[in-house]
Amino acid sequence: MRRVPRALTFCLLHVQFKRGRTNLTNDLCEGCPSAATTGDNISSVRHMIEIDKRVTYQQIRTIDMSRAHNILHKDLAVTKPYTQLMPHNLIEAQKLPCLNRCREMMQIFASGDASAAHDMVTSDES
Repeated sequence: MRRVPRALTFCLLHVQFKRGRTNLTNDLCEGCPSAATTGDNISSVRHMIEIDKRVTYQQIRTIDMSRAHNILHKDLAVTKPYTQLMPHNLIEAQKLPCLNRCREMMQIFASGDASAAHDMVTSDES
């Protein structure tokens, strides 16, 4: 079924034509771009990572947090390989896996990989 414009629409168009509008096509609207992930955004984030590998989302303030996440993880394939959440108060069943994880990390550091310290991420669960 065909929709009929409201009377208010005709009134608004009449006012716009009196002001000099010559056609009924939509005007270009300014605002957020349709695709916020642009080549400029990706290259800017890449440059920030090259300068400081420990850059945070808060330091990437020029774009949206979710957009920054997508750029980092999908477009640039940045990962955090040694992420491990550790609770503050451990019960006996949790102590052995944590001890094993610490031993793994000590082996990584003992192998002479100096960049492994930059790959570690610590977090607080509270």
